[in-house]
Amino acid sequence: MPVIYVSGDPLLTGAQALAFGCNAAGKTETGTLAIQLLTRYPAAFAVFSKLVRKNEVKAGGYWLWRESRPQLVFMVVRETAAGATRLRYVEAAMMTLARDYRLDLLKSLAIAPLIDNAEWSAMRPLIEHWFGKAQLPVVVYERYLQGVRAEEQLIV
Repeated sequence: MPVIYVSGDPLLTGAQALAFGCNAAGKTETGTLAIQLLTRYPAAFAVFSKLVRKNEVKAGGYWLWRESRPQLVFMVVRETAAGATRLRYVEAAMMTLARDYRLDLLKSLAIAPLIDNAEWSAMRPLIEHWFGKAQLPVVVYERYLQGVRAEEQLIV
């Protein structure tokens, strides 16, 4: 299925799951979207923090919180909260998610902005490579626009 690129608020997605970047230290990020997610889903962040402290979730992996709509996919793309996003971690998390989405019973996925604009040129080919041929409908939020519902079109 083709990957759809939109601008808008990923918190308003119609997708079954919302993937977003986080860090392997389990620390809260400081971006607007991260604060919105933490405010809406504090239990998910508390469990995620416990899992990373136990070394059950590592950089380059992901963890799925099923207790919300949308379900939350914590993609671990940084070592620390202040650290830079590493493309190798982004690619590893995407590869695993593209391979295992059927095991996790995912029917559609929205991906929140994972990286800053300067590195976007390297990110888009990774998304196309790992999700472009998957049977999973994927919508990628290129820009976060708080409160703006995107036209996702293909979400089931």
